[in-house]
Amino acid sequence: MKITICTFGSRGDIQPYLALAVGLQKAGHTVTLAAPHNFAEWIESYGVKTYPIRFDSQAFLQKPEMQAIMKGRNLVRQLQSFQRVMKLSQAEGLDDCWQASQDAEFVILGTTTNGGVDIASQRDIPMAFTSLQPSLPTRAFPSIFVSFSLGGGFNMLTYSLSMRLIWLIMGGAINYWHTTRFGLPPWRSMQEMVNACSFDTPWLMGYSPLVLPKPADWTEYHHLTGYWLLDTPSNWQPSPELARFLESGPAPVYVGFGSMSDKEPERRTRLALHALELTGQRGVLATGWGGVARLETSANVFFVDDVPHSWLFPRMAAVVHHGGAGTTAEGLRAGVPGLIAPFMMDQYFWADQLVKLGLGPRMGDAKRLTSEKLAQAIHTALTDTALKLRASAFGEKIRAENGVARAVEIIDRHALDFNGRRTRRH
Repeated sequence: MKITICTFGSRGDIQPYLALAVGLQKAGHTVTLAAPHNFAEWIESYGVKTYPIRFDSQAFLQKPEMQAIMKGRNLVRQLQSFQRVMKLSQAEGLDDCWQASQDAEFVILGTTTNGGVDIASQRDIPMAFTSLQPSLPTRAFPSIFVSFSLGGGFNMLTYSLSMRLIWLIMGGAINYWHTTRFGLPPWRSMQEMVNACSFDTPWLMGYSPLVLPKPADWTEYHHLTGYWLLDTPSNWQPSPELARFLESGPAPVYVGFGSMSDKEPERRTRLALHALELTGQRGVLATGWGGVARLETSANVFFVDDVPHSWLFPRMAAVVHHGGAGTTAEGLRAGVPGLIAPFMMDQYFWADQLVKLGLGPRMGDAKRLTSEKLAQAIHTALTDTALKLRASAFGEKIRAENGVARAVEIIDRHALDFNGRRTRRH
């Protein structure tokens, strides 16, 4: 079966879908991953064909509006800023996904492209919605944008409001593409758009039920598959310098903020270096997309640009990061304490979940982080024996899951059912 996966975002957003693409190809399918052009070489190194989307996620995150989002947790302000910078990018991305899917027999819509239902419906082929976060309404817990609950009715209300706000942001771009490309009347709401799909269109949630169990009020078509984790390439090797550093002393602490760039990366880097000095720990600092700067420092610190988390994290004593869904998953798989300093959106949710599970200390958000707070969190993570044992045991459970295989099974079954109904219909 020819399958197109459509998604765009940062590397942490793309990586789970690359893992899914690899799993689908191992199952015998032919896969095209439509993703931002700046990830094409990395995607193709795994033997997956890519269709480059014009959206540049790194440039997108450098825009003043996105930088403003990272400096506060005001939901309305975040959504307004996101709307301004996303409209053209969303429409262009959906159009690129449409072009990438011309010969597809199944379409998988990533979190950022779930508005592209026309990609499948206009060609009468099966599809699947996906999300790396809990995004469907439930009475069990509130929307990821809300940090407290007042009961089941309140929780449902948070989803209703969140969906309306998201539609206010994304709906304009989705309808612009929907009406100009296909000449169709605009969707009135996100719910109307989703309801236009086949009744049994699956929603694949790419996170572990161990982190957050499936709510009882989700349907049989709402699937918690487990994480979609990308293994280290068999031919990948660390640099001799990194290998020597890791072998020269006790396990270091990882510090990296992924795609969360900063106009003052030196300040954040000095903060992390001072925290490591206060705790007497060695460190591996990842530069990412500008969240950490290379500075002259002691022999106890090593800077890296791009090292697979699947290889690096199990060799760390703890991982300090921004709380992106992909990075959080890799930290859990490694079985080491996680210390999250969230910047925006769902990162606060994952930070709360790790604390609730007892897998890492609470640090507060990135904009209020100090060397002293980080040092205290590192000290707790490395000296709390019960915490370390919980993290190790949890890692074993995550490694025993196979979220990719579960997702592939659901995709295969839905394609078979959909095509059977289509044959009977014709």
